[in-house]
Amino acid sequence: MFEPRDPDFEARVRASFAAQSAMKSLHIQLLSLQPGRVTMQLEKSGDLLQQQGFMHGGVLTAGLDSACGFAALTLSAPSVEVLSIEFKTSFFRPVTTDKVQVIGRVIKAGKRVSFCEAEAFSLEDDDQTLLAKMSSSVAMVGMPEGWMPENRS
Repeated sequence: MFEPRDPDFEARVRASFAAQSAMKSLHIQLLSLQPGRVTMQLEKSGDLLQQQGFMHGGVLTAGLDSACGFAALTLSAPSVEVLSIEFKTSFFRPVTTDKVQVIGRVIKAGKRVSFCEAEAFSLEDDDQTLLAKMSSSVAMVGMPEGWMPENRS
């Protein structure tokens, strides 16, 4: 179990998520968070599909990337934001269900870089099928005192 550096991490992560207009555009919701872990949900939408009718891999990758970043943010210091510096995504099955659960978690928390993983699962009839997995390095970036994310939603 990880110990957060910011006692108000939950409010800060939720504010950062709300400020990311991409999440709203991609129909991604933040369901839950705890130190070093977030759970999000993607909803299939007709404007997020590739030519064969599956959810576009870029949309799924964006969800995995955000899950890694927000998991890292739960453990960052109050004056720190996060930025992905590298990631690798492996796809195992196309998304054919209406909802996808994405779980991001920190594997190793560092002061400058955290190593994270995220997994995407289809949600259908209480059955979870692994769709994709990401490994990610997330940089901790110091922000000026008093900086707050803008709410662009």
